[in-house]
Amino acid sequence: MTKKAATNLDHLSLFLSKQHPEFLKIFEAVNDLPIDDAHCHIITDRDARTTPQRFLERMSLAAMDTLPAYFPAGVYDRWLAGDDAARHDLNKRFDIQKKVDAVIGDISESIFVRFLVKELAQFLGCEPKLEAVIEARNDRGRNYWGYVSSLLKDVNYENVMIDTGYVEGCGAAEIERYEEGIRPCRMNRLARIEMVQKELFALEISFDEYEQKYIARLLELLDGNGNYGKKSYGMKSYLLPYIGLIEPLYERETARASWQALRESYHKIPAMDRQSEYNLSKDLRRYNFTLALEECLKRDIPMQLHTGDGEAPSVILRNQDPFYLEEVCRFDRDGVMRMPKIIPLHAGYPSVGKAAWLSHLYPNCYFELSIMTPFVHQSLFQRYMQIMEVVPLSKILYASDTFHIPELYWLAGRWGKRYLAKALTEHFVGGSLDFDEAIEGARMILYKNNRSLYKLD
Repeated sequence: MTKKAATNLDHLSLFLSKQHPEFLKIFEAVNDLPIDDAHCHIITDRDARTTPQRFLERMSLAAMDTLPAYFPAGVYDRWLAGDDAARHDLNKRFDIQKKVDAVIGDISESIFVRFLVKELAQFLGCEPKLEAVIEARNDRGRNYWGYVSSLLKDVNYENVMIDTGYVEGCGAAEIERYEEGIRPCRMNRLARIEMVQKELFALEISFDEYEQKYIARLLELLDGNGNYGKKSYGMKSYLLPYIGLIEPLYERETARASWQALRESYHKIPAMDRQSEYNLSKDLRRYNFTLALEECLKRDIPMQLHTGDGEAPSVILRNQDPFYLEEVCRFDRDGVMRMPKIIPLHAGYPSVGKAAWLSHLYPNCYFELSIMTPFVHQSLFQRYMQIMEVVPLSKILYASDTFHIPELYWLAGRWGKRYLAKALTEHFVGGSLDFDEAIEGARMILYKNNRSLYKLD
């Protein structure tokens, strides 16, 4: 066994290798394969130096969007950026540190974090304690992009599909810095519908003018250099968490009425609860989504849709059921189902079975592994087995949804390969796949499907 492969074996893997010697052969082959990340986000050097508490907050879905919501708008950001005097004053008024300590304290006791610390300690060559890991990665962070590149190279990333709709306020310069910093891994941009809506929703213009501007911006993103100076290889929608069931809308007058209601809301309608606010612009968003999906269909490029996962409290969790995408997969018009390429994101987690079944039933619907990979960690083996029960190997896409913290790229790649090898070994031992079929399945999942789907060179 190679030294590199040996470092990606956990205790369960070693136990499995004693039961099934074939595992080591499959694992070594899988571990050497390249990776394409079908859905993720840029990282910046803002986290080159961090603290244990801030590191956990930045990588945890339970803290990322939640903590600011416990305080009046802007208070938490002022506390983070403030000097000692400002933080003391804000703490006295809002008891911020106590709430942060409670949230981060619970996160630090999760098995995921304890496992993460042990794995990173091995990579960084330090004691397996969070404080030692952060000290070691901060030391590496003196050459931050060198450190980021070392993480990607260790698990053999070759392409990342970047959703530029979430870049933490970065502009073209920071995005280009990321693109240069991760080389030789290549960045490929995906445009989010919501980034266009954010540009246009506040404009005091007629619906006809809005529609013209929206379509022109879509074309610039897809056919020009409108995605921070370059073209887009596909699109993403964040509509599902806002409205639930997505039914395509072609009726312009319905969309016009929704646009008018949105205009009036800026001046006349009092503050609303989040569901009422989302319902206000629901039809306009459905119309925008339909126009965008038509453009994707014309170009035979994928549309990613946020599904499952969470990101509470800014979204409505109950809306994120993968089956709410059935009408999108059908995309009926004139009594005929059409076949836009649809990618429900995040494995539909926790509704993994529903997302898998949707991908089984509709030939144009794919299955993507992010967030579940890496956050489910050891149980990825069982989840991968569940997926492969029904989803063709040619439709499964490796992805991480990495955000903020570059270590998530590495963990997702490390654990994704490890537990994928276990699942493929199970199929090999059971006789459903021979060795060559198992390795070809890994190639498809880890990089070939992504390159085919997005027509990457």
